[in-house]
Amino acid sequence: MFPLKTDTPLTQDQVVTVTRLMLHVAHVDGDKTAEELELIRAFYEGCVEAGNGWQTFDSLDGKRGSPDVAASDFADQGQREMALAICLMVAWADGAFSAREDESVRGIADKLGVGGERFAQVLALVKDHMLAQLAGLPDVGSIVAVAKELG
Repeated sequence: MFPLKTDTPLTQDQVVTVTRLMLHVAHVDGDKTAEELELIRAFYEGCVEAGNGWQTFDSLDGKRGSPDVAASDFADQGQREMALAICLMVAWADGAFSAREDESVRGIADKLGVGGERFAQVLALVKDHMLAQLAGLPDVGSIVAVAKELG
């Protein structure tokens, strides 16, 4: 299960905003990787309602730069923390969390009003979620190595 969720569904505008935030994180340390793009596309296409005027994923991917975002763009704290968690997952999707990704995600967190201790808690939840996805693998040594990499 995803580490954070909200009972308030995202609107179409919120899905687009979160997708653009994810794409921004994927681009900050160079071009996005296949793993990052797959995660972002899965999120967006999982939210798309066919025939309801949704933009294509490729049209969103073509827009560069950090999208404007504010805490007021989301109805509740749960939505803001979920958006942050998804951005953190994108940052880790290629197996590394670069200094530029960290700076970018912290900037997003500040704009969303998720700072300080709560940011650290959300980051820890994302790391735990990622490790839980590996728990069923038979190669314990690899799991330990990933755990050390995640910190």
